[in-house]
Amino acid sequence: MGYNRGDVGLGGIHLATLGRELLLLAAALVLWSLIAYAVGYWRHSARFIASGRGSAIAFSITIVVASTVLWHALVTGDFQILAVAQETSRTLPLAYKVTAFWSGFSGSLLLWLLVLSVYILYTALRPPRQGRSLVNPAIAVMELVALFYLFVLNVLDNPFAVASGTVYEGAGLNPLLQYPEMMIHPLLLYSGYVGLTVPFAFAIAALLLRRTDLAWLQQTRRTTLVAWLFLSAGIALGAHWSYRVLGWGGYWAWDPVENASFLPWITATAFLHAATVQARRGMMRAWNAILVIVTFLLTILGTFITRSGIVNSVHTFSNEGGVWPYFLGYLAIASAASIALLIWRRASLRDDREPEGVVSKEGSFLLNNVLLLGAAVAILWGTLYPLISQATGGLPVTVGPPFYDAVFGPIAFAVILLMGVCPLVPWRQADLRRLLRGLQIPFGFGVVAAILTLVFTHSYLPAVLVGGLWLTGATLLREFYLGYRARRAGRHENPLRAAVGFLSANRRRYGGYVVHLGILVLAAGLAFSTLQQVQRTVTLSPGQSATIGEYTVTFQGLQEGYPQGLRRVAARLMVTGGSLGRVQLTPQQTFYPQISGPAQPMGLPALRSGPLADVYTVLSGWTGSHATVLLIVEPLVSWIWFGALIVVLGILLSLSEPPESPSTPARKEAVAWSS
Repeated sequence: MGYNRGDVGLGGIHLATLGRELLLLAAALVLWSLIAYAVGYWRHSARFIASGRGSAIAFSITIVVASTVLWHALVTGDFQILAVAQETSRTLPLAYKVTAFWSGFSGSLLLWLLVLSVYILYTALRPPRQGRSLVNPAIAVMELVALFYLFVLNVLDNPFAVASGTVYEGAGLNPLLQYPEMMIHPLLLYSGYVGLTVPFAFAIAALLLRRTDLAWLQQTRRTTLVAWLFLSAGIALGAHWSYRVLGWGGYWAWDPVENASFLPWITATAFLHAATVQARRGMMRAWNAILVIVTFLLTILGTFITRSGIVNSVHTFSNEGGVWPYFLGYLAIASAASIALLIWRRASLRDDREPEGVVSKEGSFLLNNVLLLGAAVAILWGTLYPLISQATGGLPVTVGPPFYDAVFGPIAFAVILLMGVCPLVPWRQADLRRLLRGLQIPFGFGVVAAILTLVFTHSYLPAVLVGGLWLTGATLLREFYLGYRARRAGRHENPLRAAVGFLSANRRRYGGYVVHLGILVLAAGLAFSTLQQVQRTVTLSPGQSATIGEYTVTFQGLQEGYPQGLRRVAARLMVTGGSLGRVQLTPQQTFYPQISGPAQPMGLPALRSGPLADVYTVLSGWTGSHATVLLIVEPLVSWIWFGALIVVLGILLSLSEPPESPSTPARKEAVAWSS
């Protein structure tokens, strides 16, 4: 029985044909919208501008419909469509058929367009606010971005391309992607990537119209935070997937694709801080414009690295090498056009005032940006250097974790210390005596924490790290306490009501502090799981034991089964000691069938997480009744995931504050940004 049935869509049209026609219609709508906008602004015609806006909305709806068609084809198993045949099979669970949408190259780019269409729709339909005149030009810029992806999908790699011949069974989804977290990790990352197009579009519109005041920041504040939320959650979820699935005991390998997602996160973080200075003091206008442009260009670079096939990575699931020259051309054109616009409009990017003091909140935000940009440049160089070396005829070079750890670690520690100082520093000019008085108690906490850590670990580096974390943490907790005390004293409320009240009164500010606390918890997990990790590989026969740290691991034998028709071999391990008590772990390897060749094994580690340490086990191989097992003890890994959750909650707290009304003075909006 053949399964490329050629399912029919509307009016009896095959789904492949319907999908291709919808993508062509989307391209036509974008082209007309851009023409209508251009004519409308040239002739000052409200009718043409309205037509451009309506076409943009129609484009968004068309992409949603086209995506729905592809989803229908994936779910129903229409193997007439090549993407369906390559990414799914009859036996693939329904949930993974749905998420196979973005597992292939063309599907992932259609997802890019789908997310962008949602942002365009939101921008076009949301209630009017200050800077409304920037909305239509910003939509036009986003449509120019969409035009490139429409070109790729319509001309180079159409997601509705028809498979040659009759396909009886699809190739199936990559086993590494058949894990619940990978159902939403790419969606989160792309939502973050594409969301960062919005501030870029408004910045370009502001430059074109010489409206480089607060208007474009007001229009994009919430969207930028939402995009940063998605990107943060996506990176954390990807790290957790790597830890739980790949079986190497780590969560971040400084892989090129990992770096590609981290780079725009760094620059977007810098922008969120720099925007505060422009909103409050009218400074760093040019810097903010440059930051959003660089962030957008890094999202293009990230998409290129992830899907071009020019880098070898476990995180890349396509090999579309023929497309990479177009991505490089797109990146070059976008870079050149943005730089030219910055130079052309440089006069409108002059700041309202000069800085009044180096030791000030403005100065601390600037130093924060310099550190973050320095980290981004170092990571970018380490990511691109192997490609540059190979392209220029040099030997293949690998830039590994030691380089990134040596460069990024000190910068990250400096940023954490700055997080502790910044809340104590006023705008304009700081009083050094007052600043030092404010640091006395946090510094004391840091010293005590460092001494205790040195006593328990007998290592200076963890002691210094813990001391810095406690210094910053004590400063942030002091800010919460002062806000709570002022609220309770001013309104004579009971403790619970005062605690809820002071958080609710300034959600953006305290949401930012919650984010910083989450980063501290996450940083502690990163530091200790890296510096204090212990691992060993042992080969055991049934009944034999091995010790690692304070844990004893006893091998109880191998077990083999065929769940869902797949061969699975697992090692039964009994782990005792530490805070775990007695727990059974069964690391395993599952053999997935291939279209050609023998079945390929995919390992799945087994671990038990605790608040102080994780015990991580991997079945590396077996001979007869003997098993070779990788054993790892990693302190505080669970703090990474808990810290990431705190970061997400902090962003949500900031976003929960209702947006200001259009009549709100710029000064009030500036205070909102200053959180």
